[in-house]
Amino acid sequence: MAPDALAAREQARHLARGFARALRLSPHDETANLGRLQACLALDGAEPVQGALADVFVAFGAEGAALKRRALALAAPRLHEWLRGRFEPWVHARALPRVTPLATRWSLLAVPSADMSTRARRCSPDVSRAVAAQALAAWQAHDLDGMDHFLHHCLTCRDRLAFMLVRRALYQRQARLPESWGAVETELLQGDPHP
Repeated sequence: MAPDALAAREQARHLARGFARALRLSPHDETANLGRLQACLALDGAEPVQGALADVFVAFGAEGAALKRRALALAAPRLHEWLRGRFEPWVHARALPRVTPLATRWSLLAVPSADMSTRARRCSPDVSRAVAAQALAAWQAHDLDGMDHFLHHCLTCRDRLAFMLVRRALYQRQARLPESWGAVETELLQGDPHP
């Protein structure tokens, strides 16, 4: 990554942390909520944006509908359509419950609920995609330790998304995968035994 991009990302992290400190003191501060959301938009992935947006929806009820609408409009390009649809009913409604599946690890006021999948609690889709990219690089480099690490990650975090992304990419390149992959796939498809 270019030095300018790294500096911009670090500045965005610094701004997000500053707004987070302000929100701890005053959770209903509109400027701090929107400022944090805008800082998160400068970061990679959707998870920081979703976490900051969930905090806006937790902090404000129906009286803050205009602010929630504006925050959702800012975040919309970074969120999947189904996720935008989950926030939409809360724009003109009461405040989002503090414990919610819409929260992420980046949320400050909102708390992720226990009814989320194990993978969602342990790693975000952004992390799953990054891990998948690393696994593909390990596969191309014939890095057996890297591939073992990837399979261990998939089993430990119940990361079906990363596994399926890599499996699909490998099937496009070859007809068969090693036997160990079949065992991991079977384990992952059995669901979350320990939520």
